[in-house]
Amino acid sequence: MEKVHQSLGPEGLHIPIALMRQYGLGPGSAVTLELLPEGIHIVPEQVEAAVIEARALRYLLAHVGDAATVRVQPLPDGTGWQAEVYGPGMDRPAGVLVYSPSGVLQAERSTPPEAIRQGVVEAARS
Repeated sequence: MEKVHQSLGPEGLHIPIALMRQYGLGPGSAVTLELLPEGIHIVPEQVEAAVIEARALRYLLAHVGDAATVRVQPLPDGTGWQAEVYGPGMDRPAGVLVYSPSGVLQAERSTPPEAIRQGVVEAARS
């Protein structure tokens, strides 16, 4: 993960526009500040299902492997997104990744990667 160090000025935090453009943001972009115990996340205000799918697949590739796929849908209560994780030939999900409305993974509400990996491996053996 890349890190950028900034100092707070009298008007708050200034994020260079070149850096924001790397994340698809520019002047006038709407963002959400998510105030989490581990820090402040700045994310685009609205996230589409395709963005959640891409984030879930990157997460799975890094933590589970490349044999998993996802089906993304809004949570029934409207509090974000869920990505059901499937292995090859699976009819039932091996686990679920839960994301906030703005697309931040909510690990405490998600299936741990070890459990997902185990479910995919067991399904592959059957």
